Amino acid sequence: MNAETRNCQNCKKPFTIEPDDFAFYEKIKVPPPTFCPQCRQTRRLLFRNFKTLYKRPSDRSGKSIVSMYSPNSPYKIYERDEWWSDDWDPLGFGQDFDFNRPFFEQFQELMKKVPRIALTNIKSENCEYSNFTYGSKNCYLVFGCVEDEECAYGHIVWKSKDSVDNLYVYESELCYECVDVLGSYRLIYSQECEDCSDGIGLFDCRGCQNCIGCVGLRQKSHHIFNQPVSKEEHERFLMEHPLSDPKTVPFILEKQRELRRQLPQRFFFGSQNSNVSGNHIYNSKNVHYSFDIKQGEDAKYVFTGKELKDVRDGSFLGTNSELGYQILTCGGKNIFFSHFCVDSHDIYYSDNCYGSGDLFGCSGLRSKNYCILNKQYTKEDYLALKERVIEHMRKTGEWGDFFPVSLSPFAYNEAIAQEYSPLSKEQALSQGLGWAENVPATSGQETKTFKELPQDPQLFTEELLKEVLKCDKCGHNYRLIPQEITFYKRMSLSLPSECFNCRHARRMSLRNPRSLWPGKCARCGAEFETSYSPEGQGEYKIYCEACYQAEMI
Repeated sequence: MNAETRNCQNCKKPFTIEPDDFAFYEKIKVPPPTFCPQCRQTRRLLFRNFKTLYKRPSDRSGKSIVSMYSPNSPYKIYERDEWWSDDWDPLGFGQDFDFNRPFFEQFQELMKKVPRIALTNIKSENCEYSNFTYGSKNCYLVFGCVEDEECAYGHIVWKSKDSVDNLYVYESELCYECVDVLGSYRLIYSQECEDCSDGIGLFDCRGCQNCIGCVGLRQKSHHIFNQPVSKEEHERFLMEHPLSDPKTVPFILEKQRELRRQLPQRFFFGSQNSNVSGNHIYNSKNVHYSFDIKQGEDAKYVFTGKELKDVRDGSFLGTNSELGYQILTCGGKNIFFSHFCVDSHDIYYSDNCYGSGDLFGCSGLRSKNYCILNKQYTKEDYLALKERVIEHMRKTGEWGDFFPVSLSPFAYNEAIAQEYSPLSKEQALSQGLGWAENVPATSGQETKTFKELPQDPQLFTEELLKEVLKCDKCGHNYRLIPQEITFYKRMSLSLPSECFNCRHARRMSLRNPRSLWPGKCARCGAEFETSYSPEGQGEYKIYCEACYQAEMI
């Protein structure tokens, strides 16, 4: 079968379905998608709320809890331990399938009846203000937090410790304001770095120590703006430009950006790959148009995932995902059109199910098998009814697409879709998307200005916890927590002048988009696909990997 170009039913832009795509769709017996890859991703991300948190009562006990669901949500919300308790049975909400009605209409009814967990914190301790955490301890406002300890203010921080204000950081310690950093220690305001320590303002450095404002260095120590210096010169620079001075970091980063404009930039970040395209892909093969992938094989249109094989259209996948399509935060084998179904297999159109198999249109099940709309069947009856439901969905035009946006529990500005595909309120409403007016925020309650705060880290005390501050950017109020005051003092850092949301938005803006554009190597003219937009390609000299390796390493 030849490649076909079609127009997206959502954004109306053309997209291409390749022969290998058709083969995959035929293998799992679904029709080709009618949305382009970007709109398919955005549609999935509408079903995940990472960091918009509310205070609300539990619908089980009535006690005040922190939840990703607003008090006005039409869903039943239970506190974590209440949800996991054995004193209620999700099968008690089971219903017969009605072949006179669309599937999604029936599934929405079920979703509104079955209790939902307030925050997704699994095997975690003292992480009440974090969401989507696993195996973590003492973390605050870290979202997508896996096996972390003593971390605060982060997004996709895995296996890290004592780190604050980070984005896509792995196996690191004492890192601050870092983006896409791996295996590093005491790294500050750095991006795209691996195995670095005691660095400030680095970009695309590997195995470097005691470097400041450097770009593209490998296995170097005591460099400032890519120039070698003595240990004494390095110490003198830090004495003259202390990190506690709010002017120091902007000065270093501006010098670093000047270097980036002068030096070649690699078109793609990743290593140990074979036949891949996208960005931030590691130890993978045959992975295309995908981003933030570790150990992937035969995958396409996957955005953030680890240890996955034969997956199309997935977002924020757990480990060991195999043969999946149109899935969000799933882990297991043969999972299709589902959200947060983990340690499971053979799942269709289900939501928030754990350790289960052979489910269709189920919500909130744990360790169950052969269920449709939360009703238990024998294996034989389940398999027969499943085929009838699929045929019914083919006739109604529902089969083969992810849940419609009308089923999302979140407004656009609550969901993580806003992080990766920002829209204004007017844009969202014009596309028929919801918009929350009551997103938690306060203003006008500040007790001190940022200029009135102490500048010397040694003067940082718990007295600062009493103060309400005003964000220099958005004007909303924010407060400091004991953990970060201790961290700033230990690292000799200045206090932040912006709230967490603005700091996070700034870090997000540093990453290239999750899109690909055609490009040419500025050295040899070789063609490639890159996440650098045409504007980015005009600002920087983008090199293919061979030319980058030849000139920079």
